[in-house]
Amino acid sequence: MDWILPATFILLALYLLKILFFWSGARRASRPAAADTSLSVTVIVAARNESGNIDRCIESLSRLRYPADLLEVLVIDDQSTDDTLQRMRVWETRMPSLRVLQTEGTIHGMRGKANAVAQAIEHARGEVILTTDADCAVPEEWVLETVRQYTPEVGCVCGFTLIRGADWFAGMQAVDWAYLLTIASAGVGWLRPLSAVGNNMSFRKRAYTDVGGYAAVGFSVTEDFALFKSIGYKSDWKIRYPVRASTLVWSEPCADAKELYRQKKRWGRGGVDIHPLGFAIMSIGFFMNAALLVLPFFGIPFWAWCAAFAGKCLGDAFLLSFPLKQLGQQRLFRYFPVFELYYLVYVTLLPFVVFLTGKVVWKGRKL
Repeated sequence: MDWILPATFILLALYLLKILFFWSGARRASRPAAADTSLSVTVIVAARNESGNIDRCIESLSRLRYPADLLEVLVIDDQSTDDTLQRMRVWETRMPSLRVLQTEGTIHGMRGKANAVAQAIEHARGEVILTTDADCAVPEEWVLETVRQYTPEVGCVCGFTLIRGADWFAGMQAVDWAYLLTIASAGVGWLRPLSAVGNNMSFRKRAYTDVGGYAAVGFSVTEDFALFKSIGYKSDWKIRYPVRASTLVWSEPCADAKELYRQKKRWGRGGVDIHPLGFAIMSIGFFMNAALLVLPFFGIPFWAWCAAFAGKCLGDAFLLSFPLKQLGQQRLFRYFPVFELYYLVYVTLLPFVVFLTGKVVWKGRKL
């Protein structure tokens, strides 16, 4: 077993190089841009059984600072069985810019949220489409600051989302989102789009039609990532993914471990066809975390294990230092220790969950 010690530190060196790659990429992606802010905009929110969240979401949309003649908000009810639709209707009487829609069957073979968003896009009048989720709240400058990223060659702009909540379970999820979205931002910074989330995503309607929209993208359990990837690799449009506090969206945490498991499984299943560069880099993370879990069973000296674990933690903290500072959320570092323990286990187990378990469950539907 003489190979274990040098192999461990070679793996750690590769991991730290990966961290540096992501850190520098996120900084590149966050370079300032100043574009025309006179584009017409449609904000789309698809909701299914969001009675407890939809009021907070729409209330935040009602405070958006953007020219009224250039802004419309479409909220589409995706066959809710609670009073989500009724709550939407109440807001429709208060907000001149708001229109309420309902899904009608399926289009383009879509299922779930993708079907609802695709139907809403067919009604959208804006040159730029912004999407968020019904369990999210957006800042007043969200639309304005997102549109400022749209130089003529840009077809898609993404922003950061963090998890609200003050307990350790929500805080751990917030750190996890900051970490994963920094990686997504870094991919764009290095011109290799890796990932995106639809609760803070936007795209030109022209870019959407250029790639054939959701009809061409086809079904995916992470439809937002599939569209993002299609614009990034199947068109000439450029993508921006800056770390900006002015476009930071807040989402609700998963309520328990079961819900978190289902979320990670859905994301993992949707990301299996990630760009080969991303797959190679993510593999380093998998082997680093898996090694730290199993090395004690192979007789690695305790000091060496501690050194490897400390090196990994320092690297992760260094990566997080950039987005948390940019977003003004350094307070989240208090949850970093529990995040590191959680990350060890989840990164190691995720490939087995993705490939060896059944269908994804989302909003009460099996996809």
